[in-house]
Amino acid sequence: MPGTSQGNAHPEPDTTNQPTTTPSAPAPPTHTPAPPPSDREWDTLVARATAAVDTLHSLNTTTGQRGRSFTLPVPDGTQARIPIWSGRTIWLRQLRHALTTTHSGREALREQHISIDRLMAVAAAHAHYADSRTGRSVTASRTTLATRAGVSVSTVNRARRVLRTLGAAHELVRGRTLTHAEYLAAELHHGGPQHRAASVWALSSPAALVATTPRTPPRRRHRSRAHTRTLRYRVQHARPHTTTAAGTASARPQADGRDTLSPGSSVQELHLSSGSTHQRARARTHTTHRSQPRPIDLQRAAATLIAAAPAVTPHHHIGTICDVLTRAGIDTTRWSGRDIAHHLTRDTIARNWTWPTTCELHSPTGYLTWRLRHIDWTGPSPTEHAHTARKQRLREHAERAAARRRQRQRQTIASAEHRAAMLAQCRRTLTTTRSHTPASLPRHTEPTGMHSACITTSDKPHTEARLD
Repeated sequence: MPGTSQGNAHPEPDTTNQPTTTPSAPAPPTHTPAPPPSDREWDTLVARATAAVDTLHSLNTTTGQRGRSFTLPVPDGTQARIPIWSGRTIWLRQLRHALTTTHSGREALREQHISIDRLMAVAAAHAHYADSRTGRSVTASRTTLATRAGVSVSTVNRARRVLRTLGAAHELVRGRTLTHAEYLAAELHHGGPQHRAASVWALSSPAALVATTPRTPPRRRHRSRAHTRTLRYRVQHARPHTTTAAGTASARPQADGRDTLSPGSSVQELHLSSGSTHQRARARTHTTHRSQPRPIDLQRAAATLIAAAPAVTPHHHIGTICDVLTRAGIDTTRWSGRDIAHHLTRDTIARNWTWPTTCELHSPTGYLTWRLRHIDWTGPSPTEHAHTARKQRLREHAERAAARRRQRQRQTIASAEHRAAMLAQCRRTLTTTRSHTPASLPRHTEPTGMHSACITTSDKPHTEARLD
């Protein structure tokens, strides 16, 4: 149909007025490379980049970044209205007292459906990441706090609501996604990407919480001492037993109607007084007179002995082996553990014995004591023998080296005595040769024989002068 598009019943608008030929598309513009920046533009770009980096450093410094994550900056004046806490231990004690004794604390637990144990675990996690001096700067994430407390993230949220209700914690900044500048500052701070930051909390000890918490009770030790003095006074000034109707003194405490195991019984007081006093006396003795640590040579010798001879491994502490070596009179500065084991093996072979196994020894310490008692430990140890032999070998090597040096010097440079002897022998040879020269022999003819060199030398005056 005319006026339609591909058999469509609805004609397209303005289709009949369009030209039949499609105009050619204009040619794309040619890409011309940007000219390189000039020196002034380059200096401007470098200065701008340096200023941006300095701004990021200043942001990290002013916001007090610490740790391995970027924390959100706290607005000025926010922390000034929040009192600091009383310390990690005291803050937890104040919180527990408020949750267990006050109506507001119990009501907050009931509203948030959280137990006191879980809340205290979350509070201890917050206190772990807080500043020990002020209780602020709690920047750990909820996942980190939940992992440390052993609870879920929802439990951390409910516990935070309870802490906020009691005034023991304040949220200074709500966690959010970092801005572009903060993202760059975070990467500059810890060298990694960070897109979100956790909330910033501050733990506090308000005046109401401090006032309702009782003071820390005195230590039990001071109270027990006062109680002991009271019991001792009662025992020393105890009244005699009352008399019965027959006028005789009661021989049993039960006759007075008192039980011997009751707290008010004089027998119970006597046992408590004497026992506690004796225990404290022993505690003071052990505290005053502490045992000195064993010498390190002795400990090392005992450990090496056990390693070299496993059969003498003690059933208890290794200090028993140290005591055995001390009682045997072994100088562990000269005898090492390996030396002791080697000497024990030699003594065993000399006696035609064999080392027992670990299963056969019921008392390794006693066996070692018995064996060490029958051996003389006053002589030199194998280590000392080896040291002496080594010194002897070094001395022999030094003597041989000195002899080789002297021999080399003797071979290369003749001594004055040797040179004088050789010169005298040469003169004697020359004199003998002149006396046996025949008269008919021409002066220019050199005689044959072993003294030809000497005769030639005698005919040359400058050679003889050099020998002189």
